Formats: sequence, structure tokens, C-alpha cells
Amino acid sequence: MRMPNDSELTLLFEGDERGLRQFIEQHRETLERHQLMDDVNELAEELAIEEQIPMVFAFVYSVTVDWREYDEDIVRLFGERLPDETVEVESTDTGLDVTYNGQGHSIALSFSGKDRYITIRGFQELIRDKYEIRLFAGSYLSDTHDFLVLPNRQWKELDARYPVQVGEIFRVIDDELDFP
Repeated sequence: MRMPNDSELTLLFEGDERGLRQFIEQHRETLERHQLMDDVNELAEELAIEEQIPMVFAFVYSVTVDWREYDEDIVRLFGERLPDETVEVESTDTGLDVTYNGQGHSIALSFSGKDRYITIRGFQELIRDKYEIRLFAGSYLSDTHDFLVLPNRQWKELDARYPVQVGEIFRVIDDELDFP
């Protein structure tokens, strides 16, 4: 899967209705394949454009994790978003064995409800030299969380260019995050 380009990321912070419509048309096939066009149309009827843009953007580019998701599936979902990277995962008696670009790593799990974020933080640690995962803040109070994975370079540029807006739209993955 591909990642958003710089102009698409600009849409999140400077977008208007015209830009959102162009984004929707550009990604119509993806939105239709995932049966999200009704949701997009419903958002247009109910929310201001500034609220619609991050949600539609998330429909296209986010990794969506349900609080009941299997931990190995979480790793696979994030791995699918990393271009030119190989990710394999296997469950073990102690957690997960993850192979990232040929290097083996273990993520110890507690076998409790806390494991979703243990897995996410563990995977973040593996990819931190090249990528960062952040939570779409608007999904935090839900039982399904949406995440965006970007190269560190893009996060650094966005943080410098839109420090307040990035903080409003995204949450950094830290030890405090968990499903409410």
C-alpha cells in the first residue's frame, strides 16, 4: 500500500471543500471497495469541512485497530502500510515474534486487554528509525482506533509546519494510550 504524499498531507491542515472533493474522487475506488462512500456522504451532511477532512483521510490511509483485534493481525496491518519493508509475525507462548526486514524481535504480551497497545508500542519501537505511528485523536474515545504511519521525515516536517494542528489531529503513541 502506498503512503500519502506531501500534498495530500497538506489537505489535513490547509484543506477546503474543493480539496476534499478532489481527494474523494482520487480515492473513490478505495472508498467504494471498502464500502465507505455512504459514510463519506453522511459526514458531508453532518459535519463541518474541517471535521470531515481528517475522517475521510483516515478512511483512505489509516490502520484501523479494534480493541478485540488479534495482536498478530495488528502487526500485519501496520506492516502492510510500510512500503519496501518486510514484516512477518508469529504468536508464541510469551507474545509475538516479529521479523522486520530480516531481523527477529520479540514483543512480550500480558495476555490481557492491555495487549493491543503493548503490540502497537512494541511495533513502533521496531520501526522507529524510519517510521512513526500516531493515533488519529478523533478516534480515541471509540473502541476502534485509527492510526497513521509516516516516515519520520514527514512527521518532522508536519510538526514544524503545523505544530498546533498536528497536536489537535494526532496523538503520539506513549505509555498512557490504551482503549478507554
